[in-house]
Amino acid sequence: MTSVFARHTEKAWPHRFNGTLNVRTIAGGTPTDSKVAESWLKTKLADKDDLIREAVAKTMAERGVDVDQAAAEVDSLKHLNGFKRDDTGLYIEGRQLKAALKEAASVAVASGKLNARGWGKTNKGLLSYLAEHVMVVEDRLHLGVSEATGITQRFVHTWRGTGIQYEEYVDDAKIDFTVITDHDFTAEQWAMIWLTGEQQGIGASRSQGFGRYEVVRWDPA
Repeated sequence: MTSVFARHTEKAWPHRFNGTLNVRTIAGGTPTDSKVAESWLKTKLADKDDLIREAVAKTMAERGVDVDQAAAEVDSLKHLNGFKRDDTGLYIEGRQLKAALKEAASVAVASGKLNARGWGKTNKGLLSYLAEHVMVVEDRLHLGVSEATGITQRFVHTWRGTGIQYEEYVDDAKIDFTVITDHDFTAEQWAMIWLTGEQQGIGASRSQGFGRYEVVRWDPA
């Protein structure tokens, strides 16, 4: 549906950019439906899986339980996170890109690349100002593929014990997006946000090195 005020959009949001990210490896952070996860795990994992055996041994040592109890706990703590899917393919949500922009702005402010305050007519702080004045138009940002490149495995630690986290990932993802804003950021200010964001990344498991990207297109529309 179209807003009844659509003809005033250019005045409300006068600055519009079409962009593309080339993400080296992006990890999916959306919990997969339990039935889908169970089916995948049954087909992909064997009893001899080294990671599972290591997790069982670790749980036995940490909790002082026998192998059967430890195996049951590890099995209950297996998780598969991935990407959402539609007829076009895998995607992340637009809100994730906006969150990445806010995070990048926060890091840029902390290092003095951008002023923390003085934004807009009310001299707001940049983080709250950006959240209110920079929008990602699309709800779904497709990755350009219909299937994940692969699945990573790593340990997770909870109060219940040691489990295993499985995450889908996509190599060389291309993400097209549209940003609109009612603030005329300078080219240098955008550069400080995006260059910081390129190293901070987007998607899940960024602390593990996933999600770093290059902005390969940023065109005023």
